[in-house]
Amino acid sequence: MTVPGTGTPWLRRFHAGPGARLTVVLFPHAGGTANFYREWSAHLPEEYALVVVQYPGRETRFGEPLPERLEDLAEGAAAALEGHLTGPYALFGHSMGSLVAYETARRLAGGPLGPPVRLFASARRAPGLEGPPSGIHLLDDNALVAVIEKLGGTPPGLLDDPDLRSLVLPAVRGDYRLIDAYRPAVPEPLDVPVTALAGADDPSVTPAEVDRWGGFTTRGHVLEVLPGDHFFPVRRRDEVLRILTRDLAP
Repeated sequence: MTVPGTGTPWLRRFHAGPGARLTVVLFPHAGGTANFYREWSAHLPEEYALVVVQYPGRETRFGEPLPERLEDLAEGAAAALEGHLTGPYALFGHSMGSLVAYETARRLAGGPLGPPVRLFASARRAPGLEGPPSGIHLLDDNALVAVIEKLGGTPPGLLDDPDLRSLVLPAVRGDYRLIDAYRPAVPEPLDVPVTALAGADDPSVTPAEVDRWGGFTTRGHVLEVLPGDHFFPVRRRDEVLRILTRDLAP
């Protein structure tokens, strides 16, 4: 039921109840790390195991090259999960992580694990509905920091430190490049129920746009709109976890 503590660098395990019946696999946002979800571990019931995907080029994988395609992240995550996961599982992605989770679900559906029991897509337009490329990855450092601060990703002034910028910005820039390049010609619906989550005041995507994830499932979907900006899962963590456990209840 649980992911072993050693092996693949793609996965980090923060929570594994001894009687866990289901594993929740979490995917971070652009520039995000596995530690974004660390605090969730103490607030999940024991019936859930918690595993976070760690993308290359950050934290424990800092020295690794950034991927060339968003699909590369999905392929790496899917291979790691097939090698280490047993039993039922759900996928939760925030922002860019929603797209990576969707692509991972596509790859796992036809494999030995089968499809997830549910996909949670947070603060992101559905695949193929991104609109024209944003060009954010082409901005200079100051402009890129302004984008991050506008979304609520970091407190104002935190990224004024040059050393911190050198650690954070390459992954952020690389991930926005992946988002701009990700334009699937014919996105495929999943045979998986979807919970879409949106921040009421998110400057990057509206609740109506997030709700269009309903067109990418054959099993129905629900939309949850919570107070807050793009990073509402941080400020509204307990509410997000309530929705998660509600929709994963037996």
